Amino acid sequence: MSNLSEEGRVPINEKGTGTPPEKLESVNNVGLEGYQTVDAETEKRLLKKLDRRLIPMICWIYLMNFMDRVNIGNARLYDMELELGMTGSQYNLAVAVLFITYCLFETPSNLIIKRLKPARYLGGLMLAWGLVATFSAFVNNFAALVACRLLLGTFEAGLFPGILLYQTIFYNKRQISLRNAYFYATSAAAGAVGGLVAYGIGTMDNDGAGTAGWRAWRWIILINGIPTVLTAFAVPWVLPNSPETASFLTEEDRRNLVIMRNSEIGATKNASELHKEDVMDGVKDWKIYAWSIAQFCGHSVLYSFSVFLPTIIQGMGTWDTAQIQALTVPVYAVGAATYITCALISDRIQQRAIFCFGGGIVMILGYCLLIANQSVAMSFAGCFLVAIGLWTSTGTSMAWINVNNPRYGKRAYASGMLITIGNSAGVASPFLFAKKDAPSYRPGYGATIGMLLLALVLHVTIWWCLRRANQRKLAGKEDWRVEGKTEEEAAELGEDNPRYLYTT
Repeated sequence: MSNLSEEGRVPINEKGTGTPPEKLESVNNVGLEGYQTVDAETEKRLLKKLDRRLIPMICWIYLMNFMDRVNIGNARLYDMELELGMTGSQYNLAVAVLFITYCLFETPSNLIIKRLKPARYLGGLMLAWGLVATFSAFVNNFAALVACRLLLGTFEAGLFPGILLYQTIFYNKRQISLRNAYFYATSAAAGAVGGLVAYGIGTMDNDGAGTAGWRAWRWIILINGIPTVLTAFAVPWVLPNSPETASFLTEEDRRNLVIMRNSEIGATKNASELHKEDVMDGVKDWKIYAWSIAQFCGHSVLYSFSVFLPTIIQGMGTWDTAQIQALTVPVYAVGAATYITCALISDRIQQRAIFCFGGGIVMILGYCLLIANQSVAMSFAGCFLVAIGLWTSTGTSMAWINVNNPRYGKRAYASGMLITIGNSAGVASPFLFAKKDAPSYRPGYGATIGMLLLALVLHVTIWWCLRRANQRKLAGKEDWRVEGKTEEEAAELGEDNPRYLYTT
C-alpha cells in the first residue's frame, strides 16, 4: 500500500478519522487501498440483523445469570435462615462468599475466551452454574449453602466480562454503549422479573405449610435454576463465535462488518489479536485501576441494593411478603428504562463521562432521602432515584473503558480488571446492611454515599486526563510519535496514535 505523504508519514492533520480496514483471511475483497466506508442505510440494516440475532440471547443469558445470583434475597423472606439454622451474620456471609471465587476467575477467563470458541465457552459456563443453582434448592444447612455459593461464583465469573468482550467482536466504539445497555439493564429487569416470580411462587408457601413438603424459598431457587440449564444447550447454536463464522450473515454483510469494525483509529487485524505486550500496557495504565475502583464503589451499591431492596422496602411499612416482592418491580423497571434511554443518547452524542457523573449524583440524592426517612413516600422515591442512577452510571463506565482501549489485549485486561475489582464489592456489600441497623440502615447508607463520592472524584479525574490528552493531540504536541512511520506502523500505535482521540 502506498503512503499518504511524500515523506512516508501518516497525515497528522486529520484528527479522529478512521484507518483503512485491514483484510481478514476469511473475508474477500477488503483491501488496504484507500479509505472504505459503509453508507448509513447499509450500516443500519446490518446492525438490525446483528441485534436481532445476538441481543435477545445475550440479554436472556444475563437475566438468568443475575436472577440465579441474587434470588437469595427473595428466598430470605420465606424463612430460609430459620430452616437452615442460620444465625447472626451468616446470611450476609452466604451472600458474600460467591464473590470470592467470582473475582478470582474473571480476568483469567477473559484472557482465554478468544482462544476457545466464545459461544461454546459461554454455553458451558451457563450449564455449569445452572446445575449448581438448581441443586442449591436441596441444601439442608449453612455449610452446604456456602459450598453452592462458592461454586456458583466459580462458574458465573467468566460470563459478564466475557459478554462485554464478545460484543466488541461485532460492534465498534460508536455502537457499543447501547448494546451494553441492552444486556446490563437486564440485571434491573432481573430484579423486576425475580420479584414477580417470587411473588407468584410465594403463594406456594401456604402460610408456612409449603407445597409438596418444600417451603417457598426452595421453590424460588429451583424454578429460577431450571431455565438456565435448558438455555445453556441453545447458546452455541444461536450465538456465532465470530463474524466470519456467523451463518446468518451474507458474504457482503461480513465484508461490510469488517469495514465498520476497522473504520476507527487503531482497529487493525493485528490489534484484534491477543498480544502479551498489549496486556502489559494495560497492567501499567493507572486509568484502568481508577475506573476499576470507581466500579467497585458502584457495584457496592448494585449488589447491596439488588439483594437488600426487599428488606429495605420491608422496613418502610407493614406490607406482607407478597406485596414487598411486587413493590420491587417498578423500581427495577424505571432503572432499566432510564439506563437504556441514556445509553441511546450516549451513543448518539459520543459522550460517556456526563452519564457517569449524573448517575452518581442522582444515586447520592436517593440515599439522602433514604437516610432522612421522613415518610414512606420519600423513602420509596429514594429507591427510585438510586435505581435511576445506578445502572446508568455503572453501565456507562463499562462502555467508557472499552471504547478507549482499541487493542484487544489491553481491552481484555481492562474489562476483566474492571469487573474483577468491581465485583469484589460483592464480598463487602452484604455487610453494609446489618440486621442490628434495621429498619433505618443509616450506617450502610452513609458508607454508600462516601463510596459514591469517591467514584465521582475518580470519574472526574479520568475525564480531565482524557480531555487533556485529546487537546495535546489536536494541538499537534503528539505528532512526533508518527514521524517517519508508514500508515500501517502508525495504525499499530493504538491510542498512542496522534489521530486517535479518546471518548470523554
